[in-house]
Amino acid sequence: MKTILVLALEGVMDSSLAITLDTIRAGQAFLSGARKPGRVRLLVAGYRKSIRTGGGLRLTADLTFAEVIERAPWPEWIVIPGLGLVSDEAIGARLQKKDALAAMELLRLAPHTVRIGASCSSVFLLADAGLLSGRNVTMTWWLAHLFRARHPDVRLDETKMLLRDGPYLTAGSAYSQLDLMLAIVADTMGTSVAHLCARYLIIDQRPSQARYMIQAHVRHVDPTVIAAERWIDAHLSGPICIADLAAELAVSPKTLARRIEAATGVSPVKFLQRRRLLQAAHLIETTTMSIESIAVRVGYQDGTALRKLIRREFGTTPAALRA
Repeated sequence: MKTILVLALEGVMDSSLAITLDTIRAGQAFLSGARKPGRVRLLVAGYRKSIRTGGGLRLTADLTFAEVIERAPWPEWIVIPGLGLVSDEAIGARLQKKDALAAMELLRLAPHTVRIGASCSSVFLLADAGLLSGRNVTMTWWLAHLFRARHPDVRLDETKMLLRDGPYLTAGSAYSQLDLMLAIVADTMGTSVAHLCARYLIIDQRPSQARYMIQAHVRHVDPTVIAAERWIDAHLSGPICIADLAAELAVSPKTLARRIEAATGVSPVKFLQRRRLLQAAHLIETTTMSIESIAVRVGYQDGTALRKLIRREFGTTPAALRA
């Protein structure tokens, strides 16, 4: 029998916790219907047996964190639902509380055979536990700048919906917990059960977070980067030279590159491309303009180039964006 252990911290995000539990239970129901009950066990662990969610509901845990460490064997998967954190101050304070410190100690003690999944702000918990140094991860895109500042040793790509590196599986924003859990169901119950869960829960395929990023996703970071974003957005239809952009902002190209990379994790060229694609996606979804016209509007020579980039970066097609 395989075990999936859910770590529920105080104030856990209700929707993320519900998605976790409901997806696993749906998979268990399909296994039972296929006369394969008991193949996967679900357990919930808390710092104490009684857990209060972010919405004020009470959840009774099967185990405490201490009991998880004391008992054997360890589960095949540990899942950490989102914590609902929204600011640097809240993240710093939350990760110093007793239950968070105990959870980090549990994660550090877990054998290398245990796989660990986290989404949204719970990825901070893994990183603060020292488990993600040098690894590739994703997390919610609108907290990415805070994550980079706090953990520059972790390779973050916030455009991805899911990223697996060794035993760690990370997911993006709160509802990416769906994608995370489908991957875990596929691993523990089989791909056919995961497909059934996706169909019954009506979960679409969303391989990228990039198409969901709003225009002001670099707010609260370096003002030079914000100014660069605004200037680029105002000049998307024409050719943009990074050297000219730096001159407009009264900084050297090297300084501009350093600030953009520190804030967004990408080069100025990639940053420029992202601005073009975000505007293109916005126009595709909100207007009836042709792809060729949109391509010209955002600085590409033709619709073919734009289609290829949308498929590569967003994992979808212009037609799917417009549907």
